[in-house]
Amino acid sequence: MEENIKYFFEATCPKDESKLKHGIGIKETLYSNIDKFTVGNISGTSKVEVFDTYAYGKMLVIDGIVQTSEADEFIYHDSIVHLPMTYHSNPKNILIVGGGDGGSLREVLKYNTDKVTMVEIFKSVVDSCKEHIPSIPNGAFENPRTNLIIGDGKKFIENHKNEFDVIILDLSDPEGPAEGLISESFYKSVSEALKDNGIVSIQSESLTYQPTLVKIMQKNIRSVFPFVKLHTASIPTYQGSVFGISIAGKNDFTKITKEEVKNKLSKLGELKYLDEDVFFASTVIPKYLRNKIGL
Repeated sequence: MEENIKYFFEATCPKDESKLKHGIGIKETLYSNIDKFTVGNISGTSKVEVFDTYAYGKMLVIDGIVQTSEADEFIYHDSIVHLPMTYHSNPKNILIVGGGDGGSLREVLKYNTDKVTMVEIFKSVVDSCKEHIPSIPNGAFENPRTNLIIGDGKKFIENHKNEFDVIILDLSDPEGPAEGLISESFYKSVSEALKDNGIVSIQSESLTYQPTLVKIMQKNIRSVFPFVKLHTASIPTYQGSVFGISIAGKNDFTKITKEEVKNKLSKLGELKYLDEDVFFASTVIPKYLRNKIGL
């Protein structure tokens, strides 16, 4: 007889076309807080929660949408960080927008960077992950190279021109505080914040559950950046599993060899997910998904 298990069912994501619900068995709620935000002229609140789950360990949820978990966070963070950092010839000044769980920051700090700035809208995300899921930030917020700003990432980008080698847009779904952060005008601001050889990495949603949203994002990204590579990763806790990471730049960053990738990644120590084979394989998107997203 099945024991009495409480389930968390994920809220419907923006432009989710699947009509499916993902149920995750919950041991207990470790944290729950309502956090206020202001982005431009938009103000509101979001609910930040941390659950202890049977399948995925500790799991961060914002407004009912899974953000990360102990079990598979390395897949996402290896992808969104090491792809752009490997494509770039010498990344020194890095900006992370979002990413309050600290996983992207942890991975960026493996490089010999001069400065890493993180702009996160929710202080409670940072605090809750430091307390309840410390394995994800792993001390990254205390690193002397880290400059953590609690504030509006969009405004920050608009106020900084020609400054960053790599920008990592580790954002939640485009609603609430992230609403408007998939527009052509926003990507133009990102382009202006990058140096000429700069590269941006963009969380690009589920190709299987949100193909229309992915299609819109790809159109807007490609209208601004002449060079774009769409990588994918299979992340169990994310909607539909096949998740996109867009890498974009003003100059051609794509001419990189397998040996160069291997040499760069080898300097980081043992990565759980990414290696030179996965690096290139992740750019191969099945025909049915290419058709769905208009590539």
